[in-house]
Amino acid sequence: MQNTDITIVGGGSAGLTLALLLARQQLRVVLVEKGPVPADAAPGTSATGAQPEYQRVSALNMASRALFTELGVWPGLLSGAAAYTDMQVWEADSFAKISFAAAQQQVEALGYICDNEQIRSLLYQQLQQHSNVQCYFEVGISQLKQGERDVMLQLDNNELILSQLLVGADGVNSFVRQHMQLPLTHWDYQHTAIVAKIRCAEAHQLTARQVFLATGPLALLPLPEPDMCSIVWSAETDEARRLMALDNTAFNQALCAASHSVLGPLTLQSERQAFGLTMRYASSWQRGRVVLVADAAHSIHPLAGQGMNLGLMDVAALAQLIGEQQAAGEDLAATTMLRRFERWRKAEAQSMIITMEAFKRGFTAKAPLAKLIRGLGLVAVDRLPLLKQQLMAHALGLKGDLPQLAQQPVAGADV
Repeated sequence: MQNTDITIVGGGSAGLTLALLLARQQLRVVLVEKGPVPADAAPGTSATGAQPEYQRVSALNMASRALFTELGVWPGLLSGAAAYTDMQVWEADSFAKISFAAAQQQVEALGYICDNEQIRSLLYQQLQQHSNVQCYFEVGISQLKQGERDVMLQLDNNELILSQLLVGADGVNSFVRQHMQLPLTHWDYQHTAIVAKIRCAEAHQLTARQVFLATGPLALLPLPEPDMCSIVWSAETDEARRLMALDNTAFNQALCAASHSVLGPLTLQSERQAFGLTMRYASSWQRGRVVLVADAAHSIHPLAGQGMNLGLMDVAALAQLIGEQQAAGEDLAATTMLRRFERWRKAEAQSMIITMEAFKRGFTAKAPLAKLIRGLGLVAVDRLPLLKQQLMAHALGLKGDLPQLAQQPVAGADV
C-alpha cells in the first residue's frame, strides 16, 4: 500500500497542471491515467518535443498564459503556438458582425492557439523533475472507497493508494463522478463539432474568424504557419453527418462556401474528426474527501473556446486553497475548504454556461425579428468601445475572480 497526500485521477491538461502545482508545494502526489503517456514526453526528449499536429487545439487566454509561465512550460509551448491579434465574428446571412483587436485591449495578443497534446507533453516533462510525484499511465481503477480520514484507490494492477484527498480530473465521462454518484445536469446541444487542419490560399494574418451559419458556428483558428488554420465546425447533428460523409474535395468546397471564401480556397491537411457536444454540470462537486475539477465538473459548447481556460483556473484555485491549508497545518481535505472551492469555481462555471447557452440560442433563432435584434445588438456593441473592452477583458482572463497565479503579470513575454 502506498500512502500519499493527494491522488489525482486523470492525466489531461488539468490533472497534469494540478499535479505540477502541488508538487511545487512539496506535497506527495500520485496521478493515475487510463490512457498512455503524453506523446513525445519520454525522458530525454527536447523541451519542445516533436512538431505539434494541431488535430485538437485550445485557445489559451492571458490567465492561462500567466499560469503556464509560472510553471515553466510557457517558453516551450509558445514555440508551437500561434498568437492571434485580431478576431472577426459575423453572421452568414445578415449584417451582424463584430471585431476585436489586441491593440484595443493594450495586450500583445487576444489568445494563443495551442496543440492539446503538446500542452500535456510539456507539463509531463516538467513533472518528471519532481521526485514527490508518481504517475501511473495505462492503468485503470477497480475500487474507490473513502473513510473519515482518507480515500483508498485500488488500481487494476492490485496496487493500493491511500491519500488525504482525491481529485477527479478525468474528463466529461468521469469515473470518479459516476462512482461517487455526484448528480449531473446535462443537455445535448444537438451539435457535433468537426475538427481538422486546413491550408488556406490566403494568409490568415493572425486573425481568428468565426461565422455563424444557420446550422451552427464555424471557427477558423490561425496556426503558426501563415497559411494554416485549425477548424472547429459545430453543426446540427444531421448536417454534421452529411459533412463527414463528403469526400475531401466536396468537403473543401463546402468549407470554402461556409467561410464566404474569406481565406480563399481551403484544403484539408488532416483527417476530420467529429465529437458530439453536450453541456454537463455537476450540481455537487464534492463529497467527503473527493472533489471534481475541469471537465469532470463541467463542459461547455466550444464556440468561445473557453473550456480549457475554465478547467485550468479550477486547478489553480484548488491548489491555492490546498496551499493555504498546508501553510496553516490544517487538513488538506477539510470540508470547509472544499466547499469554498466549490462555491468559487461554480460561480465562474455557471456564468460561462449561461453565456454560452445564450450565444447558442441567440444565434440559432431563425425568426426575422430575432435576426434583426441580433444584428442590431452586435453592431451596437461593436460601436461601444467601453462595453467591448469589458467583454474582452473577461474573455482574455484579465478580469474576474482569478486564482493568484493567474493574476500575475507576464513580464517580458514574447508574442
